[in-house]
Amino acid sequence: MAQACGISSATDRSKNNQTSYPDLLHTLVWNAIMDNATDVHLHCVDEGVRVIHRVDGVIVPKAVLPLMEGRRLLNQLKSAAGLTVVRSFAPLEGQMDWHDEDTTWEIRVTLTPVRERESAHLRLLSAPRDSWDLCGLGFSTTDRDRIASTVRSLSGLVLVTGPTGSGKTTTMYGLASLTDLRTTTTYSIEDPVEFKLPFAQQIEVDEQHGLTMHEGLRTILRMDPDLILIGEIRDKDSAIVAARAALSGRLVLATIHARDAAGAVDALHYLGVPHHIIGSSLRLVIAQNLLRQVCGQCAQPRELDENETDVFARLGMNAPKELLHPGSCAECGWYGYKGRTGIFEVAPIDDEVGALISAGARHRELVERLRVKGIRSMTQDGLAKVAAGITTMEEIFRINAYARSEEPTGQKDNAEPVEASVG
Repeated sequence: MAQACGISSATDRSKNNQTSYPDLLHTLVWNAIMDNATDVHLHCVDEGVRVIHRVDGVIVPKAVLPLMEGRRLLNQLKSAAGLTVVRSFAPLEGQMDWHDEDTTWEIRVTLTPVRERESAHLRLLSAPRDSWDLCGLGFSTTDRDRIASTVRSLSGLVLVTGPTGSGKTTTMYGLASLTDLRTTTTYSIEDPVEFKLPFAQQIEVDEQHGLTMHEGLRTILRMDPDLILIGEIRDKDSAIVAARAALSGRLVLATIHARDAAGAVDALHYLGVPHHIIGSSLRLVIAQNLLRQVCGQCAQPRELDENETDVFARLGMNAPKELLHPGSCAECGWYGYKGRTGIFEVAPIDDEVGALISAGARHRELVERLRVKGIRSMTQDGLAKVAAGITTMEEIFRINAYARSEEPTGQKDNAEPVEASVG
């Protein structure tokens, strides 16, 4: 199996890991870690069990195990995750850990019945080595300054928005770490708790025992919090309580699903929060997504084509003389990319924008006002990273296809140097 997955299981570092699993499971996890995979899928196919990695947000098929070998792997996985080995007719969830030198991975395991067999998913989580430092996430200096000035005021609602898997929780923890958590009372309500945040009291949703997101948030408000973190606002009651908590002088950091900063305002309103409450409580919105960083060892320069030059021009930005094109080398595992970084729209909500929101401004009106104020879109932030040689134009189009049709807003090119992610 190890060779089928493209990685040898007999390496010095593998021998040094402190976790003991049966042979197939050990090789599966080790290969995923060496591949920098965030997810491993074990899918039922006619030939047996198909092994798939998600690496830097992209699906990479790795191997197909024979039927009997696949069944043995699933049984080893169940046992290690504390689950019954007997075939289940309902989804199962468990957890296991992998300790390797100075890094610990928490591996969350989900199994589900598929026809007369079972499929599995492993999510590999490890705390960032930089302890939630915003510098490593891809924010520009200006954006970091905007964020710090808002968060350190310790009042108001701050929303982090983006699609599933875009790093919202990591950013939210990074925002919390801008404060001195040793001198604040910090509580979170999450589903589930993804990472341990030092000095924070983290509460996990447990609906089977009556602990819903809304009930957990109400309980937190009775515990004298200075800072509240909400894993995701997704129902009316939680949205209204979060906004009113921010109005009462607390700092509330929360994630929500929306495409951009103006969309986050729409999402809150659709959940039942009145516009005047949003306008009065909201202090900052960070919209984000993740894209792959081009490998610095094998990337090759190339000229822009006419369409790419036009994209820069339509968004009011100066096109660079050349772009980087991904290559292929051992350093990046032959992918052409290594690691990911964020693209962001960091939108402070000042009195003028707050008044627009309170008056019920439409999405387009809010977008135009933010651009006039110099807040660049995620597409513009991504293009700045392309120009800086951090990523490629192909990545911008892959994750952000509407860049081809985004209309100019009159914002001139005020791009500043941006930093690559250290991850």
